[in-house]
Amino acid sequence: MFILMQNIMDKCIKLFVICGTQKFPFSRLVKALNGLVEQGICQPSEIVMQSQTNHVTPLFETYALLSVAEFEHHLSEAEVVVTHAGVNSIITCMRMQKPLLIVPRQKAYGEHVDNHQVEIAKLMEDKFGVTVDYDLSHFLQSIETAKEKRYKPWVSYRTGLLDAIRRDLDSFFKTTKNNIPNICHI
Repeated sequence: MFILMQNIMDKCIKLFVICGTQKFPFSRLVKALNGLVEQGICQPSEIVMQSQTNHVTPLFETYALLSVAEFEHHLSEAEVVVTHAGVNSIITCMRMQKPLLIVPRQKAYGEHVDNHQVEIAKLMEDKFGVTVDYDLSHFLQSIETAKEKRYKPWVSYRTGLLDAIRRDLDSFFKTTKNNIPNICHI
């Protein structure tokens, strides 16, 4: 653990933390981040968080909302992105191939209404090899792992899916057109 902490102190990790726009607080994560500041591992200016609600006062920069330009700036500048298990946040980071740590919100802590974020995080961990920290008991180690680990790249099938839908619709309407009487000529 000392070597890990020394490595991080030698080159402090700049963190961009994405908590989404949930009305629920994410106190576990704020406390873990505050610990990095309190221990001198990171300076307050080296952590930027986007979060709507906090019941614990963050010891670092926090914004309820960011413009697209501000969001993209922080995302591109960050050495590691720590995000809740919001699909859009995860995919955005993966498209940019950013070092990524997912910390899913959990129902047991009042962070969400159910555990769908745990399910999403598990899927991303299993399918793409993204680093996930479920309980924050090894938060520092998870950050370091995320910084060094390479996950499988995100591949979007959107274009192929839309093309397949278009082909199916074209085929359907060609077939249907021949089997429906033209009521305009009746």
